[in-house]
Amino acid sequence: MKHVFPLILCGLLLAMPATARKKKQSAKPSATAASAGGQQASAAKPETTKGLFTVTKQGEDYFFEIADSLLSREFLTTVRLTQAPANVGKFAGEQVNQQTIYFEKAPGDKLLMRSNILMNTADSIDAINRAVTISNTNPIVAAFKIESHAKGMYKVKVTSLLNDDNAAFSVPQYYKQNFGLTGFLPQLSYVESVKTFPMNTEIRLVRTFMSQQPRSMAASATGKVTFGLNISFVLLPKKPMMRRLFDPRVGYFTDDFVYFSDNQQRVEPKRFITRWRLEPKDSADMEKMKRGELVEPKKPITFYIDPATPKQWRKYLIQGVEDWQKAFEAAGFKNAILAKEWPDSDKTMSMEDARYSVIRYLAAPIENAYGPQVHDPRSGEILESHICWYHNVMTLVHDWYMIQAGTLDEAARKMKYDTELMGELIRFVSSHEVGHTLGLRHNFGSSSTVPVDSLRNKAFVEAHGHTPSIMDYARFNYVAQPEDEISRTGIFPRIGDYDIWAIKWGYTPMWNAFDDNSDHYELEKMTKEAYANARVDSKISAQSRIWFGDGETNTTRDSRCQTEDLGDDAIKASYYGIRNLKRMLPQLPEWTYQSNDIYSTNLKSMYQQMMGQFLRYMGHVIRNIGGVYKNYGTVDNGGNVYINVSKARQKECLKFVADNVITEPTWFREPAYVQSLFPDVNNATYGIAARTMMLLVNSSLLNSLNAEYQASEYLQDLTNYIFKNGTPSQYTRDVQKLYVQNLIDFFKSASLSNDARPAVLSTLKQLRKKLSMPVANAKTQAHNASLVDAIDRALVIK
Repeated sequence: MKHVFPLILCGLLLAMPATARKKKQSAKPSATAASAGGQQASAAKPETTKGLFTVTKQGEDYFFEIADSLLSREFLTTVRLTQAPANVGKFAGEQVNQQTIYFEKAPGDKLLMRSNILMNTADSIDAINRAVTISNTNPIVAAFKIESHAKGMYKVKVTSLLNDDNAAFSVPQYYKQNFGLTGFLPQLSYVESVKTFPMNTEIRLVRTFMSQQPRSMAASATGKVTFGLNISFVLLPKKPMMRRLFDPRVGYFTDDFVYFSDNQQRVEPKRFITRWRLEPKDSADMEKMKRGELVEPKKPITFYIDPATPKQWRKYLIQGVEDWQKAFEAAGFKNAILAKEWPDSDKTMSMEDARYSVIRYLAAPIENAYGPQVHDPRSGEILESHICWYHNVMTLVHDWYMIQAGTLDEAARKMKYDTELMGELIRFVSSHEVGHTLGLRHNFGSSSTVPVDSLRNKAFVEAHGHTPSIMDYARFNYVAQPEDEISRTGIFPRIGDYDIWAIKWGYTPMWNAFDDNSDHYELEKMTKEAYANARVDSKISAQSRIWFGDGETNTTRDSRCQTEDLGDDAIKASYYGIRNLKRMLPQLPEWTYQSNDIYSTNLKSMYQQMMGQFLRYMGHVIRNIGGVYKNYGTVDNGGNVYINVSKARQKECLKFVADNVITEPTWFREPAYVQSLFPDVNNATYGIAARTMMLLVNSSLLNSLNAEYQASEYLQDLTNYIFKNGTPSQYTRDVQKLYVQNLIDFFKSASLSNDARPAVLSTLKQLRKKLSMPVANAKTQAHNASLVDAIDRALVIK
């Protein structure tokens, strides 16, 4: 069929009179003439758009016109994926690169682009600035020939920048290694579009690389992978926002550099928080704020919802954003943070445009969401954020809620939740991730400020929540018991006292401040007053709900700063949690039933989730063994910074673990259905024992026990729990094998400087002597001989 049209056309031409054919032929230009005409037309009609950079497309070339006034001005450049191949671990909408750049004139009619590596800085009026500058040379990442300089504009051809694989504006090297990219293919890459706006210029590229990544279907099938990239050039403010210096008592993300000045007698590290620029609209509003009235900010924080988001979840994502409004009210602003659905009909807007913050919805099986932000490295001013929301995060929150709240909420007892329940779960995750984009770090210690008994008090927990911070990993109120009749209000996390305080601390204007030091001085008055009655030791006062417990950068084994835990007493909280698990276990087949789940996949999955929850409880308790509380404070606050967990408390924790794990938790394998989940029903508890032994030996000893409970005494107590008199069961023999193996592994791997190593050696020798004693039971005798052999092999000199 493809030959029909040319043949018919040819026939028509032959049927024409000769004169007509001649006229027809004479009207048709030659191919060469057509090509030349096209080039002339293209050259005659360049496409020019004015904005931050005036952008001109002429044929296949692109030109930027850069104003004189923009030389030495700093731009933040971000690179996001607009397209990504399957199975590379990255998705469209995610950021992969970032630079701060500036342009400068160079000899030879060149314009240079440098990347500003901000590590050390000084004021330009200080003499020391010369020394700082020459010892902190910024790399040149691109150079352009100046085509013309007229009317205060430098015109440069940027075609090579857009067509080459420039490391500063591409997929960075560590991603290339992870993706298995071995070579850039320029012939299979192109510029999709260049758009310019008053404060930013957006470039969309398609990049193809050779790849040897076996897990990528595209690479396996073709040896090539193609990415879509969006490069944003955003003009940073000429005058940076005033920095707010970091305080370890309030959990914010930070940036830093070293500041030099002529008046110093020592260098001054500058560590400052990241936050949005929220300012009153005018002087009248400023005066209202000073009087305590709420005002709307000049520019509110606005998030857009990706139109790829299923419609039924959009309102819950919006609610999760706007739940933070009450926190900003504490800082003096109303309507400071908003969320809107993306105006899909407005084709002038792009989600990759750096002017817009977006909750991007990623079609991925990953059970997660995360909330990054892009900020000005000079000041910490947050400029935009793209929260990345993986579709399968719903599996994560479903499983958490069933396991932790299934005995409290009937709606949690099924594999597919109703829209309202899943929506509320999405809302809580949305609020947590938005908190990160506001500058807030995790506060893993927050939940430890709540007495466990209060978690069962309906009036208290429904009024105040089960943790003072949604930035904790406190999930759901697993301590509450069915008879407490606590509603979802007391089960779900919410924005709490700490979150409100943290936003107040980070965003309240300090009216008398003129620089970051005076800002810190003024802010300290508010902070000192707030912390006047907060904790100074391991106890909790009523005012300490604003306490920040750093469980991420704090290197001490502070048992108050853990993930997935609740309350001020890990033993008591875990006891109540286990009670709920025991209620749940026999009901799992009913809760997980779906007619299309013919192989009981749901049951197997949720049973494993339940075992994981039980192990979390054990981990929370074990973390107290060797624990040291760390309390940030100022010189005038008084009190000790470091406080050891008492020996009595550590011994209580060890006994709790012995009662619940070293003594077999047989209840885990009692339901008949468990036999269908394991080839050997004993495997149901073996995994619990294996993980717990690892924590009791390696985790506790590697992190060092505190002076209250010496390693030798701890190991003697642990050995006594594991090697009791009498004939051991199969489970006990497994625990003993796991214990000895962990001791051996620790002894082999620990350095000579580790204080616990001599105690481990002594324990192994004592065990060898004990196990060498004859016993009547033949199976026990063989078991003991095997352990002795393992110890001998570990201690033999080779």
